[in-house]
Amino acid sequence: MMEKSTKEMAPLSFDGVSKKRKIHDGFRTFANWLFGLLSVGILVWILAFVFMRGSSYLSWDFLSGDYHSKTLSYKTSDSFRIENYHDGKPFTQKEGLEKYPFSKRFGASFGLTKNLNGKEVVYLVSLEEGSPFFDFLDVSGNSFEYPLSKASLDSLIIKDEEGKYETVYGSSSPKAFAEALDKASAIYDITFVTFGGGIRGSLLTTLALIGLTLLFLLPLGVGAAIYLSLYAKGGRITLLIRSLIDLTSGIPSIIFGLAGALIFVPFASSIVGGSGGNLLSGALTLTIMLLPVVIKTTEEAIRAVPRHYMDASLALGASKTETIFKIVLPNALGGILTSTLLSIGRIVGESAALVFAMGATIGETVSFQSGYSSLAVHIWNVLSGESPAYDQASAIAIIILLTVLALNIGVKLISYFLEKKKGKRT
Repeated sequence: MMEKSTKEMAPLSFDGVSKKRKIHDGFRTFANWLFGLLSVGILVWILAFVFMRGSSYLSWDFLSGDYHSKTLSYKTSDSFRIENYHDGKPFTQKEGLEKYPFSKRFGASFGLTKNLNGKEVVYLVSLEEGSPFFDFLDVSGNSFEYPLSKASLDSLIIKDEEGKYETVYGSSSPKAFAEALDKASAIYDITFVTFGGGIRGSLLTTLALIGLTLLFLLPLGVGAAIYLSLYAKGGRITLLIRSLIDLTSGIPSIIFGLAGALIFVPFASSIVGGSGGNLLSGALTLTIMLLPVVIKTTEEAIRAVPRHYMDASLALGASKTETIFKIVLPNALGGILTSTLLSIGRIVGESAALVFAMGATIGETVSFQSGYSSLAVHIWNVLSGESPAYDQASAIAIIILLTVLALNIGVKLISYFLEKKKGKRT
């Protein structure tokens, strides 16, 4: 009976299992490729959108200009007489400027240009030598500033020879300004408005914030990593410290902003003066927020240093402190640079915490007593109004991306040369 059942039993085959495994592996590979390409496609689409919307906005004026517009008003003095200029004769326009409307009475050429928002505005192209413009006075009695950099005409109020007043607004054409001046016997008011829209203040504040944060962050983070990896003994206290570090890395950044507003803002204000958030309170808040990144990355880099490096140094008579600073840290420098790069990326891109801990006011300079905005907070500002400036926000995003890219390349080059130098030593 046993022999019969054995003979009738079919031999064991793995063909079915093999086919199922191949189908399963093929489906897994297809899914990996599909979702990988989808992720890359979304990333490329976002980058393309940002560069298409913001690239036309980029210029040196955008990087170096003020964000807030300024109004400059001038007028003629009470003793002004148009006959006293150019011997009472009409001015002659300079060669090459014939395409611009020209006032023969005031020797001024006007044209159209685009401000930083892409809107066409009238501007003062050129003034002839001896033009009455040079004797215009502002409300403080100061003379007219020429050339006016990045400014448009907002309005012109003239007084003609019959004593009547006429107003020309900035929405008019350059020809309207030239014709109005040719009828004027005096200028009651001519107002210029600087373009504004620049990001110089936010850019400088971001660079200062990076430097100040790293000044606090790196000593604390690297020191904590050295303690945990080389000094701390395994036990409940060490386990608790590691758990708290992991817990801190998962806290939302807006919670750090709230803590910064409650703790660091009063502390920093008592040191640097002023009221409200400032650069110091923002840097301290980011330091606490980024400590887990630096500690964990640096600790892994220190643990990756071969143990016999330390043993050899100690055997040659070096102290543990000398061994750490001359042997361990130089060999773990790549990991420290990586943590620094990750921290800088977070500093540049952080907005939620800084709105509460530092402030959201867009400024023109760097100030330790005022909470001017960084580039990321600047984006939040221009997008939070009734008419979001997507082009300007995209241009700032391009600057942030290029900054992070440059830092990545810089860290890679430094790591490469350090590894190359280490290879030569060995």
